[in-house]
Amino acid sequence: MSPDKVRPTVAFIPPSCCGAGYFSRVRRLLGARIDVLPVELPGHGRRYEEACLTDAHSTVADVAAQLDRPVDAIYGESLGAYIGLLSVAVIDGDRQPLLIVASNSPPSVHPDTTAEDVDSLQSAVAALRAMGGEIPESVLTEPALARRAYPLIRDDLRLSRAFVEATRTIKVATDIVVLGGTDDTALIELDAWSAHTTGSCEVTRLPGGHLLSAANPAGVAAAVLRTLAPR
Repeated sequence: MSPDKVRPTVAFIPPSCCGAGYFSRVRRLLGARIDVLPVELPGHGRRYEEACLTDAHSTVADVAAQLDRPVDAIYGESLGAYIGLLSVAVIDGDRQPLLIVASNSPPSVHPDTTAEDVDSLQSAVAALRAMGGEIPESVLTEPALARRAYPLIRDDLRLSRAFVEATRTIKVATDIVVLGGTDDTALIELDAWSAHTTGSCEVTRLPGGHLLSAANPAGVAAAVLRTLAPR
């Protein structure tokens, strides 16, 4: 890239229970071609000492505060897809960034959720998996990790439910690019993401499972670069 060429800026929003470091392999593959703006939610990653948020609009306000410069695209994976959708929606329509969503079904077709609470690690993990989330088995079998993980999973589950309801009828004035793993059995009706935009909607399947950037970082990096290439 020539020194005088401006790099596109992309904000990356991670899945449930993950910090911004989740995208480290994708960032290395993107190299200097993309200016990556990592989003770190309270209670996650470097902000682990902060209380988690369980309200959709408070979360979007926190994300907006981290977008300290205009972005060309927002990439959100799993729960991050819905956070990205609502984050784009609150940006003025004349400057809404491109939205890249991965590893989540459109909120308009997401099954109804209940407000019932979860009172154990096992019930929290079962509920999160039912919504398409994924938790490493090592977290469940190591007692110290399990004790620390339970409040995070519980609160992210509540946040996921809040975002399903907050985004079910949201429509943005920008194009949406949808990525889904070929082995992600939780995904349904990806074409219905088109109901959430007045622009175009393009769906691409990549090899990999639910945690797509972990399973196929090269595929995700290539898809981001292809999406941002001049048309």
